[in-house]
Amino acid sequence: MLSALNIRLVAQNKTSQFDQTLFTIDSLITLKEFDKAQQIIDQNFQFSSSSDDTENRLDLNFRAIQILNERGGSEAALEKVLVGLEKAKIIDSPQLYIKHASYLALLLNNSQSYKKAIYYNRLALKKARSIQDTLNTIKLLVRVGSYHFAEEKIDSARYYFINAINYPANKKYIKDKANAFNNLSVITLYEGNYALAEKYAEKSLKITKKQNDVIGTAYAKANIGNVYLYQNKYKTAVTNYLESLQNVIENDSKKAILIKNTLYDNLFVAYDSLGDYTNAYKYILKSYDAYEKIVDDDLTKTMDEIAAKYNLALEKQKTEEEKNKALKIKGWIYVLAIALSILLISFLIYSKTINLRNQKKQNLLRSQLQNRIINATIDAKEKERRVIASILHDSVSALLSSANLHLKAAKTQLKGDIPVEIGKAEVILIESSTKIRDLSHELISAILLKFGLTMAVQDICEKYSNSKLEFFSKAKNVKRYNQKFEIKIFSIIEELINNILKHSKAASGMISLSDTGNKLTVHIMDDGIGFDVKEGKGKAGLGLSHIDARIQGMGGVFNINSKKGEGTSVLISVPIHEKKES
Repeated sequence: MLSALNIRLVAQNKTSQFDQTLFTIDSLITLKEFDKAQQIIDQNFQFSSSSDDTENRLDLNFRAIQILNERGGSEAALEKVLVGLEKAKIIDSPQLYIKHASYLALLLNNSQSYKKAIYYNRLALKKARSIQDTLNTIKLLVRVGSYHFAEEKIDSARYYFINAINYPANKKYIKDKANAFNNLSVITLYEGNYALAEKYAEKSLKITKKQNDVIGTAYAKANIGNVYLYQNKYKTAVTNYLESLQNVIENDSKKAILIKNTLYDNLFVAYDSLGDYTNAYKYILKSYDAYEKIVDDDLTKTMDEIAAKYNLALEKQKTEEEKNKALKIKGWIYVLAIALSILLISFLIYSKTINLRNQKKQNLLRSQLQNRIINATIDAKEKERRVIASILHDSVSALLSSANLHLKAAKTQLKGDIPVEIGKAEVILIESSTKIRDLSHELISAILLKFGLTMAVQDICEKYSNSKLEFFSKAKNVKRYNQKFEIKIFSIIEELINNILKHSKAASGMISLSDTGNKLTVHIMDDGIGFDVKEGKGKAGLGLSHIDARIQGMGGVFNINSKKGEGTSVLISVPIHEKKES
């Protein structure tokens, strides 16, 4: 028998070995070697099946959730981390509870559900404080402060950041304190307290330099540059921006590209204010290049997520087919043992039946896959339209407005007659801003985003009405819903209105919206020439069949009633996606 000392030593050795395994898995996840990390997780699951190993298995499962999220399965990861959180609570493991609650907050923050992110982050923070876990306490204080800052609750954000910096210095959590100082610098800068903003940024810079944290150093120097930019000390601002840029100039990570994009923008403003238009032009071009890389990376990630979901569905389908094959083989062997003669007759009948079923199943699967591809394609296009509209509205339009302001400022400084070219430049800038604004509104309706479906449908009716065709709209109990849901419904309505304009030869049309509690009903009618519904659904392109697939993907019903010479009536009913908390 082992002595008590021996038992304790064995347990310590086992824990140390498992910790080393977790360290290896974490390192592989950081390097994005997901297959190797998952293989080690699966092996450890296989050899740790006893009930005493529950905590270890939950720790392994947490890494599996991280891999799932990194591979694009954010929704599935969200569900699994919620289950893990409950298990950690049941087995009373504070560290695992903190891990799951804080990771859940991170996932919710990434989906812009800031209130829920704050709720779960506070749960993790409360648990960390209860067990006097200073490392996690400071990390969670900075995170919850960031979530409040994203909600523009500045006082709440300041409260948590100040709590974080008041902890004594320790190299284990020194980077988190640097982040807190940097965030406080941003807050005080916006409030106009330049001296305090610079003081906080300098403290962050001192820490990041000592830790050789190039990204953190770049952020701190950039914030110092911002302090001088806000005070119109453009030369000092340029010096700090260029020093910040040197830290990340060779770094192609996403964080580095984001800060380079910001630095290029700020250098453009500073050089432009100094009248150095050569350098201003140089850095605005670099800003465009950096922004395009960010957008390209986001679109690539979106398409990778779609591909991952599609491949997962395909693998499930193959697994089901293999199971069905195995069941069929067993059935045939059993029948053969009873009577060969009965088998032969049954086989002919059964074979025909199976062929028909398989054909129906294949047709159904083909239809489902086609619908998924259609929905994925349209979702990708809608996201691309949102991204382009955002770039036009938030970046290009803002730059044009900034250029116009600089022209106006220049006019006030000129003595004597103002050159004709400046006046023409102002007119060109105003016309460009108008066209950019109109183009961004065409990509995604601004009225839809601000005021919802009712106002957007009313606006499109007024927009497309003319002397030959007049549209009317009415709405009952319609309120604001999830933004993606509103965009999908509006794009379907817009497509159907375009069909009326192109093909119906109608004199009037009606768009009716009704919220019945859990479903949204859309009824679109016109008094035009009508058409053959079967023939209309069979046409290629993003026509009626693609609208049908779109609505099926939303779990809804799409019904068309039309005859030649009798007008057309379209009825759509879809489950409502309520507006999420921002």
